[in-house]
Amino acid sequence: MLPFESNSSDGVVLQLTLRNILQYIRIMSKYVYYYGSLKVIGEAPRLLLAFGGQDFEDVRITLDQWPDLKPKTPFHQVPVLEIDGKQYAQSNAICRFLGRKYGVAGDDEDEAFEIDQNVDFYMDIRNIATPIFREEDEAIKEKKYENLAKTVTPKLEKLNEVIVKNNGHLAAGKLTWGDFVFAGTFDHLKALLRMPNLEKEIPALRSIFANIRIMSKYVLYYSSAKALGEALRLLLAFGGQEFEDYRLTVEQWPEFKTKTPFNQVPVLEIDGKKYAQSVAISRLLGRKYGIAGDNEDEAFEIDQNVDFYIDIRNIGVPAFYEEDPTIKEKKYENLAKTVTPKLEKLNEVIVKNNGHLAAGKLTWGDFIFAGSFDYFKALLRMPDLEKEYPAFQQVIDNVYSNPKVKAYADAAPKSLFGF
Repeated sequence: MLPFESNSSDGVVLQLTLRNILQYIRIMSKYVYYYGSLKVIGEAPRLLLAFGGQDFEDVRITLDQWPDLKPKTPFHQVPVLEIDGKQYAQSNAICRFLGRKYGVAGDDEDEAFEIDQNVDFYMDIRNIATPIFREEDEAIKEKKYENLAKTVTPKLEKLNEVIVKNNGHLAAGKLTWGDFVFAGTFDHLKALLRMPNLEKEIPALRSIFANIRIMSKYVLYYSSAKALGEALRLLLAFGGQEFEDYRLTVEQWPEFKTKTPFNQVPVLEIDGKKYAQSVAISRLLGRKYGIAGDNEDEAFEIDQNVDFYIDIRNIGVPAFYEEDPTIKEKKYENLAKTVTPKLEKLNEVIVKNNGHLAAGKLTWGDFIFAGSFDYFKALLRMPDLEKEYPAFQQVIDNVYSNPKVKAYADAAPKSLFGF
């Protein structure tokens, strides 16, 4: 066994056989976003789409184009987000959807509720000034603006308290889609209130902009093998997260080992703090990128099915790492009796879930499966497993057909060890 190998479920493993990387069909949803050239209530969805790394056509409608486009929109207004030809409207609904998609919609129902609550409060403040801003009679307009401060100042002070309490965020003490609503509409808010220096009067408001701009630094430590580290690379690529892909060598391992949380890899370092355990990291990234289930039941199902897949994988570990060739062969003779019924059950699960490991859709569990599948086959000594169970190949295709994942896989260094 090499110095940085382990027969634990999260050790690094090597195999001295090569295989070809599968080629996958590129499937990409087409996003088209319609709004004017102003920011106002249209900028937040643009910011969220950029945050999520989503390619989109940014159609900035002119006054001349609007009469023709208006009757084609769901409610005769913009913004409108079109996904694969279907149009959706209402800026906050779009932001909430994108927040869930990109993992910034709260980790549970309480946090999601808090985001909705605080966004609505912020919108209430904006809406106080909207009728005044649009008042055409200048004398009435000026009178209303004179009275506005009495109404809006206590609410702004309360908004400031909320943001301070949430560490420079609108809700949940962390980055959420609510921050994008705030940042995208803030210039409009100042114009509505006639308060051009609002961020100087209430400095906490500026912290939301700073928090959106701050990019966390991600470093993933693993070997050049796929094994238990590839799922994390695929998830980071899926999420559009820039990361340093640190591929440890055998020579580097002894020194690095003592710097890891549990003396093993993979390790994901975020802004200098190291986290371990491949499944735990995958679950975190799944939540972050909106593929961890839409509710607790789905999240539970993902955990359950991932654990079942790993149970099957671990059946092969003792045989794979057995150093005595005679004992090794005996173990592999007995392995098929144990593993075949479980593989058949796994196949049933995937067929039931439309080519996914759980929840009938793409989740972080699919990335665990696809990223470690070559290792899985090596452990079980079943090199043609996807031919015996075509549904297994569906899971892999559903992961690698994502354009960002495919781009990563096409450019990534090839493993010298085959898995």
